[in-house]
Amino acid sequence: MATEVIMPALGMAQEKGTLLNWLKKAGEAVKKGEPLMEVETDKATVEVEAPASGILQNVTAKEGDEIPVGRTIAVIVAPDEAQAKESKAPHPSPLPMGEGTKKQNSKIQDGSDRDAASAKAARPLPQGEGRGEGGRIPASPAARRIAKERNIDLTTMRGSGPDGSVVAEDVLRAGGEVKPPAAGGPPRVKETTPLSAMRRIVAQRMTLSKQSAPHFYVGIDVDMSAVEKKRGALKQKGGAAAPSINDFILAATARALREFPSLNASFSEEGVKIFSDINLGMAVALEEGLVVPVIRNADKLSLEQLAQQSRALAEKAQKKKLFPLDYEGGTFTVSNLGMLGIDSFTAIINPPECAILAVGRVAPRVVAVDGGIAARPMMTLNLSADHRVVDGALAARFVAEVKRGLEQLDL
Repeated sequence: MATEVIMPALGMAQEKGTLLNWLKKAGEAVKKGEPLMEVETDKATVEVEAPASGILQNVTAKEGDEIPVGRTIAVIVAPDEAQAKESKAPHPSPLPMGEGTKKQNSKIQDGSDRDAASAKAARPLPQGEGRGEGGRIPASPAARRIAKERNIDLTTMRGSGPDGSVVAEDVLRAGGEVKPPAAGGPPRVKETTPLSAMRRIVAQRMTLSKQSAPHFYVGIDVDMSAVEKKRGALKQKGGAAAPSINDFILAATARALREFPSLNASFSEEGVKIFSDINLGMAVALEEGLVVPVIRNADKLSLEQLAQQSRALAEKAQKKKLFPLDYEGGTFTVSNLGMLGIDSFTAIINPPECAILAVGRVAPRVVAVDGGIAARPMMTLNLSADHRVVDGALAARFVAEVKRGLEQLDL
């Protein structure tokens, strides 16, 4: 019995998904539970597993198609069913000479197909459709048409398009109709990369956030000496992997949110919604966009438990195995670019949350200590907050509490 492969619903509000890649080809054997295809939604790229074992057949969707949720795009049949269908497929039988001649003659107009093909092959290539070393000259259809109209030989040209292909502007310039751009003129476009579904939604959400939420920013420097000392001790202790710097920051943020619930909130027309659960989102950058997997009830987890969950979610994000439960329901986000060498930055609030904490790298700086100066491992935190929900004094006290938790290891 055939099992339908449908476009899955990977989120509550999802209506469509983009098929990025088939991981199996039509006619190949698949096993239940193994990756079958990659699907992109507005929030993540996910590997979808095969719903059954058998042979993949009747593939009706190609890579890049945007498909409504629930639509059948292929079937998986048992191997014996696939063989039975193949054996039942009709095979053409030889036709008597007379009948075959009649059928062939019925197709021919103004000479035989063979003669037409031969004449086409024998016809010299017009200029504009020349061949260079290695075969056909890479050129856009518009470039070929213009070259043919103006009797310009493409084989003598060097293209400015992707991979050296000849574009229309190259042909027009060769004919003297387009002059090279003058200094200070508009730049030429090398290529236009289509927006992925994730990148498009990120763009829309970030634009909406900046337009609707009046952002303001507060920053503070943190001495990370105690955190580095604690991490060193945990590494020497061995056993489970030591928590990362980001895990300490997540733990301190979760504890601070418990003390300042007004930042664990969202603005609405009905009023400010303060959430009872502290669900920390941690921004993870992928090539195709940004995802924010969520650690639920982060304030109730030990540092070790939080580290385990953050590590597991980051790995799932990189492997494109996040599911809706992994990234829905966040109440506050931490975005860390310290591992990329960034000292300080400000982030855009992840709606509908009211604040986001931007984290820079830990690096030695000369600071004042007990009336003198010393080199200490320092880190800068910048909070972006929605002024409709949070005022400046409250934001300042919140980041000061995060600083205190890290410097005193009150996690």
